[in-house]
Amino acid sequence: MRTAQKLLMLFTVVLALAGCTTLRTASDYDKNVDLSGYKTYNFYDKGIERVKLNNLDKRRLLAAVEAEMNAKGFTKSAKPDLLVNLVVVAREKTDVYGPGYYGGWGWGWGGWRGGWGGGGTYVNQYIDGTIIIDFLDPAKKILFWHGQGSGFNLDNFNKREQRLYTGVKEILAQYPPNVTAAK
Repeated sequence: MRTAQKLLMLFTVVLALAGCTTLRTASDYDKNVDLSGYKTYNFYDKGIERVKLNNLDKRRLLAAVEAEMNAKGFTKSAKPDLLVNLVVVAREKTDVYGPGYYGGWGWGWGGWRGGWGGGGTYVNQYIDGTIIIDFLDPAKKILFWHGQGSGFNLDNFNKREQRLYTGVKEILAQYPPNVTAAK
């Protein structure tokens, strides 16, 4: 009976952790900038050098941004209208679950019983990442769009490439912003 309860608690924790894999995205932009004038892009080299990811994940992140920019109709250029700056912020996070209490009266092994019981405490430590994508105007030297996705588990290697692509797609789905709704 206790084994079944422990397995149920472990299953609940796994489901809770699986639900935490979704990125929370947000964006902001300069309302005084005409976004329709931007057609070409390239990466801001100084920013890319500072991205705190291993080289494998850095290449994956760049490829994901490049694929999304191309899908949005932008063309990569040596003299771009906009520069894409990438930042990855990582912080250690700890989630604590439990104890799960249960109780009451009812029929069980050995007849009619009652009382209270509890489950164990479960701790999950991981590196939580935020992916930031900024669009810079190299001519005006300004930031005109900022997008971010937080909640990326950097310790999880399961389907990592797919999750990077999905995360970048979710962030860049907010560009261009819905300008008519903002007025």
